[in-house]
Amino acid sequence: MAKMTLDESGRKYLVETGLEPVGNRAILVEYAPNDTLGDKLAHFFGSEPYILQMCRNELVLIPMHMNVSYGTVAYYSLENKVALQLSYSSIQSVEITEKGTNYMVSITTDTDTIRLLSPKKGVGAFLGATGAWHMNHLDDTLQMLKDLAGDTQ
Repeated sequence: MAKMTLDESGRKYLVETGLEPVGNRAILVEYAPNDTLGDKLAHFFGSEPYILQMCRNELVLIPMHMNVSYGTVAYYSLENKVALQLSYSSIQSVEITEKGTNYMVSITTDTDTIRLLSPKKGVGAFLGATGAWHMNHLDDTLQMLKDLAGDTQ
């Protein structure tokens, strides 16, 4: 039996939980630190990546874990849980800006603002197969995020 990719296993898990993932609309993200030095250091040493998956009526974040095999080779696996689920109706605005080697995705909801970082295409090349997957989905996923609140950025 062939091993499932992150995209396939994430999609399968979401369907099993009753969500309807939209094909090829998923990217790698991590929570963005605040601008304080302490937050930046904590983020540098302890940041976990997520898959941001666009679904029919909501976007979700699925946690990923980096595993080290044979001391040097890293690979990612998914945790079968939804870390964050936002209904599209709760999203007031989405702003996407460039921040160094990442895109900053700021999603303002009825009650809060969630700030995420997503690697630009050039950085994704250093992430192996996961990076190639991310780069193939990046443009369309960012466009779908922008379109959620009618943004024309």
